[in-house]
Amino acid sequence: MRKKGEQDNSEGVVIYLGEKEHELLVTLYDMLFADIDFVSTYVYPDLAVPSVHRRIRKMEEAGYIKSFSTPKADGERIVKVITLDRMGVEEVEALTGEIRWDTRWTKRTPSFIHHLLQMTKMRGAFQQQELPDFQLRHWISERSSYYQYGQRKEEVIVPDGTAVFRRIMNDKAGDFAYFWEMERSRQRITVSQNKLRRYNEYLGRDAISKHPIFLEKPVVTRVCFISATENEKLRLIEHTKNVDISNIQAVLYTTYEEIISDPYGEIWVFKDSEPAAKYNMWKIKPS
Repeated sequence: MRKKGEQDNSEGVVIYLGEKEHELLVTLYDMLFADIDFVSTYVYPDLAVPSVHRRIRKMEEAGYIKSFSTPKADGERIVKVITLDRMGVEEVEALTGEIRWDTRWTKRTPSFIHHLLQMTKMRGAFQQQELPDFQLRHWISERSSYYQYGQRKEEVIVPDGTAVFRRIMNDKAGDFAYFWEMERSRQRITVSQNKLRRYNEYLGRDAISKHPIFLEKPVVTRVCFISATENEKLRLIEHTKNVDISNIQAVLYTTYEEIISDPYGEIWVFKDSEPAAKYNMWKIKPS
């Protein structure tokens, strides 16, 4: 008889799955991929890296996860990436009561995998440094954030992810929604401009009220661009400065490293404001 928390698979391998392991499995279900750096930093921050490797190996041997190697975006290093395996998919279904998983989603190019790894680490940074009066309620993946708001095929938003935070002030609470756009280094100018135009249409038509990812309509909605470098951020600000955002409460810009280092800090630049002036993510748009 298994002890509470122990799980076995059809091959008879028995391992203990605690809260941390369940957290990792659900994260992989939501985000598709993680690397060892993410697991060490955000799942097992109190364990030495060799111990993390042992835990991952045991979960892989038991069929909960599988791993593979892929080059980093710069091509200089190979990283070990993990994703769900059959037993992990079944365990997530038992934990959450639902499952929507297709193994084809995990067959991606190295650049796309690196992109998703960055999103996974962003989520980890926001969760790890959460504030008592600004709490992360939901993190919605790209595949679930997709929404067709009109009849034409181009009338669609496809955020790289969506986060809903609960802001608490003077015993009152409201949801703040953030659409994440992780910009690629070689992304064409028109792609970023068209993204903003579609968000403006989506919000102008109040499509957010019908978007099923939101349990209730957010009181604040923002579009956030994350660039790889400071120079790329400044170019993006310049290239999008003439795009109409009259229906968007605010458009914010920052870099990936700033989010990872200080997600709730004064790292955000508002569209149509001084680029040197930075604010936190819940700041009312400066005049």
